[in-house]
Amino acid sequence: MIMRASIKPDNLVVLLVCLQVLFLGPVNSHSVRIMRSVDKDLLFDGIYYYESKKNAEPYLIELGIGWLLRKLALASSPTITVSRNCDAVPCSWSLREDLVFKSHVSMFQLGEEVADYTMDGRTVQTVFTRPSRNRLVEEQIGDAVNNTMIRDFFQDRMEVTMTANGVTAFVVFNRQ
Repeated sequence: MIMRASIKPDNLVVLLVCLQVLFLGPVNSHSVRIMRSVDKDLLFDGIYYYESKKNAEPYLIELGIGWLLRKLALASSPTITVSRNCDAVPCSWSLREDLVFKSHVSMFQLGEEVADYTMDGRTVQTVFTRPSRNRLVEEQIGDAVNNTMIRDFFQDRMEVTMTANGVTAFVVFNRQ
């Protein structure tokens, strides 16, 4: 019987670095380039255009967003730009959301807590994580409401699941 082992791509980077250290010595700039080249096929980077939303108004109400701003948000078609700069380890990320009336940029490194000021005026502590290959999770801790945004990236789109106090909304964006 032939047994095949499967290695997740995220674990492949760790395995490559461990093998290099074992056989070739300490990690250097060349090995960092190898790690980046293994990571380059991830689907995060890109420009995403609004396609559709489901249950958005109850979610915005749960966040405590007022009537006028909520109606503007529901009528808008946001564009999201995701980019990473991996010239240094760890990578620096940028998530930009553009609406007709406002823009917001989050700059972060995975796992690092950062203070943020949301588009609706709330002050939150935000942490971004990457629990799986093409998933980015944003957790916002606020004074009144905490919420989680899960972004799943595909070849042609990004699907966003947003939850605040048990109220969930879904938004789909098409990749440019």
